[in-house]
Parts: sequence; C-alpha cells; structure tokens
Amino acid sequence: MSMPQIPEEKHRPSLQETVIDLLESIALEEIAISHLLNAEAEKNQVLVSKLCHHESPSLVNELLKCNKATSKIVDTVIIKEWLLLKKLEMVLEIDCCFGVKHEKCKCCE
Repeated sequence: MSMPQIPEEKHRPSLQETVIDLLESIALEEIAISHLLNAEAEKNQVLVSKLCHHESPSLVNELLKCNKATSKIVDTVIIKEWLLLKKLEMVLEIDCCFGVKHEKCKCCE
C-alpha cells in the first residue's frame, strides 16, 4: 500500500508559509506568557506595597497565598515553555529537512 497523495489546492499553504505560521504561533504564546507573568508580578507588587505601609497579619497571609498561587503559575509556565521549546525544535527540523539545509544543521546527517 502506498502513501496517500494529497491533491494540490490553491488555498493550501506552502511549506514555508506553514513554518512561518508555526513560528508566529510560538511567538504569540510567548507574548501571552509574558503578559501572564507581568500580571502576577504587578499583583505581588501591590500586596508588598500595602504591607510596607500597613503591617497587619491579614496582609501577610494574603501575600503568602498570592505567593503560593504565583508559584503554581510559574510551575505551569515552565512546563509550557518546555513544550514551546520542543515545538520550536520540531519546526526547525521541518524547515531543515524539507526546506533549505542550514550550515549548522545536524538533524539530516
């Protein structure tokens, strides 16, 4: 049995367009992660600022809860970053194996 042949269509993206779309999707996810981390940092800054002006046990507890939540988000971001790295490596391999071979590429050797 042979591999199925996908017929050419005028609206099907080329390999180069697909690689560009994949790289763009990685960049957009990185931007979203940066916004998420920035929001967490701003939330922590507000609590620390309040704590500096009013030392109260409730603010300390609130800061500890916020810190724990931020830690969970950072753990999730680390996993997401690893997945994005793997996606980038795959895109570069696709570009190398099916596109123009780069000087330092060792994936096809």
